[in-house]
Amino acid sequence: MENNATKTNAVEQGNASGSAQSYTQSFAKSTARELYAELLRIVAAFTVVFQHTVTSVWYDVPVDTGDFFALNFLNSIARFGVGVFIMISGAFMLSPKYPHSPQKILKKNLTRILILLVAWVCVYGVVNAICEGIREGLGIGASVINILAAPLDLFVAPPTHLWFLYAIAGLYVITPALRVFTEHASKHMVLYVIAIFFMFGLVIPTVNHLLAKLAHFHMYQNIGIRGATTFAGFYLTGFYISQYGLGRIARRVLYSSALISWFISFFYSTYFSLVKDAPNEFFFGNFRPMTFLIAAAVFCFFRTRYGERRTSDTRILDISKCMLGVYLLHPMFIKIFYGLKLSLLEPHPLITAPLMAVVFFGLSLGAVFLFRLIPGVKKIL
Repeated sequence: MENNATKTNAVEQGNASGSAQSYTQSFAKSTARELYAELLRIVAAFTVVFQHTVTSVWYDVPVDTGDFFALNFLNSIARFGVGVFIMISGAFMLSPKYPHSPQKILKKNLTRILILLVAWVCVYGVVNAICEGIREGLGIGASVINILAAPLDLFVAPPTHLWFLYAIAGLYVITPALRVFTEHASKHMVLYVIAIFFMFGLVIPTVNHLLAKLAHFHMYQNIGIRGATTFAGFYLTGFYISQYGLGRIARRVLYSSALISWFISFFYSTYFSLVKDAPNEFFFGNFRPMTFLIAAAVFCFFRTRYGERRTSDTRILDISKCMLGVYLLHPMFIKIFYGLKLSLLEPHPLITAPLMAVVFFGLSLGAVFLFRLIPGVKKIL
């Protein structure tokens, strides 16, 4: 009887151990995230910080100087961040693998973005009102009125970098309809829509702009499909690459096109800046085919390299969760930098700008980590 009891206990312990192991594995799987997306969020956020660091002085440097050439080079390699952010959103929000009912999208995702938008418009509005009051020597009454009027900036003059939240909110509004399309469309049909976006949303407007500048000739306005010029093209591209991937030859073509695109952007931005005697960022715009191809190449590289791997590494996941907060907060540190009368031009922008971008990114990340420890603050970070 003792032997039978022992065997019974052993079996029960084995079952319990197996159940515990199965639960642990199931829990780990449920908390694991796709590695490529977590890494891309970090890279994209740093790229945006890097871009804003460079452009904080890029507009004010004479274009016929070595400093401008250096800053323009740095600017040219840091324009894919926003496109990658939107592609990441499209990869998850449009994928049939991830359930996103219209109710969830509109009540949870959209509501969170709107809360972020209102909160940060108010935060920056109050900060700017206080700084303006100190700088202009305004009285307490005038400063208080400016502070109370801060929420109106939501409709009139929100902080420049918050345009991204408006774009994401708009994408969330149309996501339920786009999901109907992605859940039923074939691979080739999705690619067809992306091709429409690329041609009518990116190529034709770019060609028309150049014709107007160089040949004083405008294409007939209705040749373009106006509705094609939206971030939905980036959104669908993220979904397509994530869902279907690209073959080896297609990847090589995309990577080569991205490299050529970077060269074109850098060369012609420099050229037109010298011709016009003012910084020219036309070729760096989000709705230029060059910027799109670079963003798609970066997204594709990470998806190909890390697409089959999931991670539960808390270091990576905790940092990734802070990236939206870093995006929202980093302009504060750039403002403080210039408030201290410091310069990115000394000793040389090729050294100072990347260094300070790392500093701004690190300070923003540290601040977001600390703020997220405060109950309720996670909702706005």
